[in-house]
Amino acid sequence: MTSISEEIASFALSTLSIPDDVLALARLHFMDTFGIAVASSGFPFAASINSAANELGSGADAHAIGTGRALPAPSAALVNGVLAHGLDYDDTHIAAIYHASATAFASALAAGEATKSSGAAVLEAYVVALEVGCRLALTANGEFHDRHLHPTSICGPFAAACAAGRLYGMDHAALSNALGLCGSLAGGILELEGSWMKRLHPGWAAHAGLSAAAMGRAGFKGPRQVLEGDHGFFAAHLGRKPDRETLLAGLGQSWELMGLAIKPYPCCHFIHAFVDAAIALRETNAIDVAAIARIDAPLSQRLHPMVYLPENQKRAPQTEYDALFSVPYVIGLALAKGRVDVAGFYDGDLADPEVLDIAAKVTCSIDEKSDFPAHFPGEVRIEMTDGTRHVLRKPQSRGTPGLRLTEGEIVAKFRANASRELPVVRVDTLERLLQDVGTVEDVSALVALSEHQMTELAAE
Repeated sequence: MTSISEEIASFALSTLSIPDDVLALARLHFMDTFGIAVASSGFPFAASINSAANELGSGADAHAIGTGRALPAPSAALVNGVLAHGLDYDDTHIAAIYHASATAFASALAAGEATKSSGAAVLEAYVVALEVGCRLALTANGEFHDRHLHPTSICGPFAAACAAGRLYGMDHAALSNALGLCGSLAGGILELEGSWMKRLHPGWAAHAGLSAAAMGRAGFKGPRQVLEGDHGFFAAHLGRKPDRETLLAGLGQSWELMGLAIKPYPCCHFIHAFVDAAIALRETNAIDVAAIARIDAPLSQRLHPMVYLPENQKRAPQTEYDALFSVPYVIGLALAKGRVDVAGFYDGDLADPEVLDIAAKVTCSIDEKSDFPAHFPGEVRIEMTDGTRHVLRKPQSRGTPGLRLTEGEIVAKFRANASRELPVVRVDTLERLLQDVGTVEDVSALVALSEHQMTELAAE
């Protein structure tokens, strides 16, 4: 019997018949991720990862979004993967609890530049990477998080290697070897402590996958049973072997891309439904926030350590990342401002007394009705000082497959993100090209348009 990784390699290198609706959705996710990367490119962590990538070696195979820095393809994938996940605004496969696009986008774009590939070829490689990464993460059923592992970082290298294998025209043996190597290159724990570590995860996964592909092309051998072996990827991380059927059933016929959710808010996807509920209560009940006595936000017990504990840190976050992963803070922001956007986390004051006053009144009880990880529900129960109660439950959040954002909302999000760093004329051009990315002759043109210092004459 062929190994699981050999089956995945066959899929990644095959002639695909991707349905039109899948490709249309892929274009929107690609656009969404590109816009986030542009927005991230002006932040301090972007400058840091650009400098670090420059020290890893010189080359001009591909370029960093925003700066246009010429880099070897694995290093460009590193930078762009960090940028794509830099604001925690990128998409998530809900059932897999996996940030799919950040790594898939960064690896396909870098490999596409290096091979002078068309937008159509890059989009196909991106879809392949999404499919592989999502299926690997789905097989864990949330267990990676339970074991303090980040699925994005440990499943991402396999996805990235598949994108690279397709765009570099690797043969089956070379890509199979590369996938075998990915098992030992995959890593990423959830010990974050206010650091920039989580931002690194999809970038390093893309770097690892492209590096594995380079070694595979050079004939470096990897293990065949990297996924299902007695000492393989799943045995090491989860203490069990994977369900081959879950991983491979319908591969190339059914598409996990359809299970992806585009974020309307730049914070942890687990808490989006709380934002939806809080904003809806604010809009429909004209709540006087000064008269709020207490708020209960029932939350799956599995999520308490990530987005509610320790309580004092989540109610008064000291860093943006503490705020991004805080049920009390996002409820406070939603009720106080009526919006949860990039400016609310990065352009304002995390110590805003109006927001913190509300956050201090939030308690997360255990949500006995939660069906996490199938969905990420949220419920807000507000009790006013006069005893009045306002309660709203959202079984799932906006942007998820059952409540997809409209194309207009996704385009508006792209424009808002890209406009943080680029002039309107450049945003217009990028939007037009990304809407029809399948007709772009060389994806290098997209990255060039993202440069902060590029002249408008060049953009036109």
